[in-house]
Amino acid sequence: MSSYTMTEANRRTAELVNEARYGHQPVMITDHGKPAAVVISPELMARYQALEDAADMAVIEEIKARGPVWVSNDDAQRMMDQWMEEAEAAEQNR
Repeated sequence: MSSYTMTEANRRTAELVNEARYGHQPVMITDHGKPAAVVISPELMARYQALEDAADMAVIEEIKARGPVWVSNDDAQRMMDQWMEEAEAAEQNR
């Protein structure tokens, strides 16, 4: 993943957008040496969204399979976070 400082990103906006768009790799923008933002292609964003949606649906299906059992918001969020981590790990291993 390439990285630009905020100053570089301001001067080279078109270049970093094209790098993300055509290189299909995220481009990091840093501010004072710390990650501030990431520019990604629409295709990569769609993949991330699909992973998140799939993880959400998996949690919903798991909850439905248990039957009419109360699940707190915190538990549901933990389950969704766990599925997201697993989905992202699986995507990285492709």
